[in-house]
Amino acid sequence: MTTIISIENLNKAYKKQPVLTDLNWQIEQGDVIGLLGKNGAGKSTLLKSLLNINEIDSGKVTVFSENHNDLSATTKAKIGYVPQENDEISWLSVDDLIKFRKQFYSHWNDEKVTNLISSWDIDTSKKIAELSPGQVQKILIILALAPEPELLIFDEPAAALDPSARREFLKEIVNLTAQENITIVFSTHIVSDLERVANKVAILDQGKICYFDELDNLKENVVQLTLSFDQQAQQELNVPFVLSQKNTPQGLSCVVSQLDTTWLELIKNKGVSVDIIPMGLEDIFLELTS
Repeated sequence: MTTIISIENLNKAYKKQPVLTDLNWQIEQGDVIGLLGKNGAGKSTLLKSLLNINEIDSGKVTVFSENHNDLSATTKAKIGYVPQENDEISWLSVDDLIKFRKQFYSHWNDEKVTNLISSWDIDTSKKIAELSPGQVQKILIILALAPEPELLIFDEPAAALDPSARREFLKEIVNLTAQENITIVFSTHIVSDLERVANKVAILDQGKICYFDELDNLKENVVQLTLSFDQQAQQELNVPFVLSQKNTPQGLSCVVSQLDTTWLELIKNKGVSVDIIPMGLEDIFLELTS
């Protein structure tokens, strides 16, 4: 397995207020990662820091085995990035912007650009300043996809897209995931988008990646348990890996971060009735960051 991004003990603060604290994370080739976090958790800061758009205070970040603040031109050409905010030259037309950006790459898929412009109904004669936020977002995505990079980093890529454009964007991502050498990291607050395309989920909370695993593992491990028992059995209950719990008329309802099958078998033998209830990804996220 090839490591594409390695982050060690990353620290970043704004006005002495910590945002990222001793953050460690490794991203392997072929990963398609959905990055979740509450507003203000530092998702954009993390993505900008690993690309050296934001300076870090301390720590080590490598991208394609190169120090993130000294990437070679060859490595930079392997990276596509869509920021949350538009920072393109506003007085250029879409046509001129595409031509301008194309000259920096040795490889550029003109057919992909043409197809996306057509399907997203973009008037390329208009200036960037004349476009709606959704149209600008489409242009930023096209610019990131055109060089067919090996690493794609998206910061809330579908936030300003209408449902049709979002569906087309996700379709493009799904097509890309069929290529084993493509690695994708995208932050999003649209959980359904993440579930459609990601194979891994990273949750950023309190300055660290508090959870990082396969999406399927996350759904299997974080579940709700409904326990029914008598008072004598309750005294012997110590729910392992519990995230939250509350008493019910029948016994106890709780959410666990890991399902301990040995413990389950033990309490069942003591007469405790257990129902295991799967949870939606949004509810899981709220439990892990509460």
